[in-house]
Formats: sequence, structure tokens, C-alpha cells
Amino acid sequence: MKSRKLIITVSSDDQIFDIDNKTKIYIFENVNEYKDELCDILEENKLSYLEIESLIKSWGGKVDLVPISLLVKNYLEKKWHQRVTLFFRVFKL
Repeated sequence: MKSRKLIITVSSDDQIFDIDNKTKIYIFENVNEYKDELCDILEENKLSYLEIESLIKSWGGKVDLVPISLLVKNYLEKKWHQRVTLFFRVFKL
């Protein structure tokens, strides 16, 4: 049976603001000067992802949209792989 993950997103001031395993993360590069405008666009749900991507590219930046479940899955796989590697090193297998 596949285990289901509960993902709770917490802000820097320890306030829970989302509980969902279907949350998506926007990762922006080279657009820090547009932070306020981007937050407004996302909060008001003004544009689709493709429209946001086009806008970001026009500003000379990049954007990726990644499901948080994929980030958690990759993190857990990496963590498991590190443990297995350590096990083999310790027991020289």
C-alpha cells in the first residue's frame, strides 16, 4: 500500500497557511524587482501559467511550476538513497 503524505506549508513566522498535497510551487529566477507585481498577479489569479511564463520571459526571467508532491517525493527518495549509501559504506558492502 502506498503511503499518503500530509503536507503542511508554514510561513517564516510559523503560521500555517495551507494544508494540501496538491499545492504547486512557483519558482522564479531573475525577477526579484517584480516581486510585488508577481504577488498581486498570483493572489488575484489574473493570469494562466502560460501567460505568467510569457510575462516573466519578457522581463528576462524564468519560471517553473512544480507540484509540492514531486518535491517531497524527490526529497524522500534522496534521503532514502543517502541512508542506503551510508549503510553500504559502514558495512563495506
